[in-house]
Amino acid sequence: MFWIAPVCAQADDAQAPQPLAFSDQSPTVAIYGLPRADGYTVVEPGAWRGGLRVDFPSHYTEQNSGNESLLFDGETTRAALVFERGLANDWQASIEIPFVDHSGGFADGFIDDFHDLFGFSDGGRSGAPRDRQSFRYERDGRVALDVSDSPSGVGDVRLGLKKRLAGFGDWGMALAGELKLPTGDADRLTGSGAADVSLWGTIGNNQNGLSRWRMLAGVGGLYSGEGDVLEDQRVQEVAFGWATLGYAVLPSVVVKVQGYAHSPFYEDTDIEALDGTAVSGALGIDWQLSERSRMEFAIIEDLNTGVSPDVSFLLGLRHGF
Repeated sequence: MFWIAPVCAQADDAQAPQPLAFSDQSPTVAIYGLPRADGYTVVEPGAWRGGLRVDFPSHYTEQNSGNESLLFDGETTRAALVFERGLANDWQASIEIPFVDHSGGFADGFIDDFHDLFGFSDGGRSGAPRDRQSFRYERDGRVALDVSDSPSGVGDVRLGLKKRLAGFGDWGMALAGELKLPTGDADRLTGSGAADVSLWGTIGNNQNGLSRWRMLAGVGGLYSGEGDVLEDQRVQEVAFGWATLGYAVLPSVVVKVQGYAHSPFYEDTDIEALDGTAVSGALGIDWQLSERSRMEFAIIEDLNTGVSPDVSFLLGLRHGF
């Protein structure tokens, strides 16, 4: 029934719940095909939507256990162009082309003040050298990962396909998937060196556009290729999910809180940054600038300290044409 029933008119999609479009940006996770949180709406058939998403995660964690040691210290700027095309029968195709830049950055002082202001744990950041870039992991006296030369380059391109389902009542639904291609460079941590496939389902309220509350949830799984980063410790099957709660303070402005979690990407280690379950929380705003344009901004904090980036910022712009 979900596949063949006609979806109700999409005139109210501007009021449909939209998630804060982020995922874990840890240096050893963002290289895989973990999808961003996604909603159930699709672009109208024959129409295009373009966008720019900029992630700015700041990393700091230093962990030691037995014969292992890990240091992630630095900042990453990930800017991605996203193009979406509406197809017949409520299908949508998409492509994401990212550029990734790892560096020592400039925001350590600001982030120290941010943590102090809100009482968040800084994981030892305040005692570390300022504006350093080092992603390093040693195991059994061997350097298994060392990226410390502020690399940058094109990341792994993603191809997506989504089908909007009929849902029921006020609840909309969709099924979606992505194929991530190995176009980045594993030695620079701009890619993993392998292709990944992810599949997920999404459900959310306000399909009829009558409520100020926006509720959305998604869950799915990822199968990743072996790749060239810590390949002996890789977990190829990863589960993930997100939940979003928003409130429209104005018809065009929605304030949101969101959680995103995923299972570990690595095993056979006592370093929590590699084998811990990542849980991130975000506070953000979605502003509909015009009938066709939207902007989102979010601050993302790691809730399981030391597993995902210390703090991240997200800026997204979308425009339909």
